[in-house]
Amino acid sequence: MKEIKDTIYNSVKRIQEATPDHLIGLSTGFERLDEVLGGLVEGTLVTIGGRTGMGKTAFAFNLLRNLAIEKNIPSLYISLESTEQLCTNILIACTLNIKYRGLLNGQLVAEEWEKLDKGVSGIVNSPIYLDTKSTYTIDDICKTVEEAVQEHQIKVVFIDYLQLIFAKTGFTENRYLELNYITRELKALAKEFNITIVVLSQLNRNAEGEKRLDHRPVLTDLRDSGTICDDSDVVCFVHRPEYYRIYQDEKGNDMHNVALIIVDKNRLGYTGDAVLNVDMASRRFFENPLDDNMMDGLTSGLDMPSVGQPF
Repeated sequence: MKEIKDTIYNSVKRIQEATPDHLIGLSTGFERLDEVLGGLVEGTLVTIGGRTGMGKTAFAFNLLRNLAIEKNIPSLYISLESTEQLCTNILIACTLNIKYRGLLNGQLVAEEWEKLDKGVSGIVNSPIYLDTKSTYTIDDICKTVEEAVQEHQIKVVFIDYLQLIFAKTGFTENRYLELNYITRELKALAKEFNITIVVLSQLNRNAEGEKRLDHRPVLTDLRDSGTICDDSDVVCFVHRPEYYRIYQDEKGNDMHNVALIIVDKNRLGYTGDAVLNVDMASRRFFENPLDDNMMDGLTSGLDMPSVGQPF
């Protein structure tokens, strides 16, 4: 319990320390996403949802790259799905702009070998910590995060992905309640250590988005994942229209190599779309300044939700 004066002083201090670009948290490294999201805020739970093939994991590693490699922010990536080598290859690919498949089979062209030789030291020397245990209970995650914060001053934790986390006991016959418990624990963990936890989540197999003409995901597509929508401070989706053979929007904008980061819930900022470029061959998400004019038209053409007031 704190006196109100302490809370007020802390709030005033945060206002004074606000960044010139009006971010309220750590920059994601994507200007368009920061404009909507406001940054990754300490003490919050962020959910990144998406259907298979959208690039959720790749996008998470791009965020990791921007935070830990570009900004030197200590970050932990917990993968319950992929091996250590696969995770490392994705990080190398998206950081150095090297084809992911070439890293798997060693078939790199001379230019890519040169990129690898010159750029790998920047990855090696970054404050990235990787954990790829194949089984994880929520208690295991809490313990791992606590140790990482204490030993390495971790600021951001990525967990890939929610549906592979289990509780030890008590939920053998009700997965929905188990996920409720897990997401509440993740939120409490973020608050306890004043860090940002980014958890990836699958969508319902029978998500209504499959019936929508644009296949655009919405919050209800997460309804079988416990109370993740309620417990999360931010919910966003990775969506690539090209995956569904949608190559133009209704205004004729080219949808090839375009990814929408749909911010559908944001307690501390706005909601709306951030339009990014994506090269799935290298698992790289990026912004091309030359595309800014086209992107403005693209977002409006896709009937992007108007940016409303924070709630």
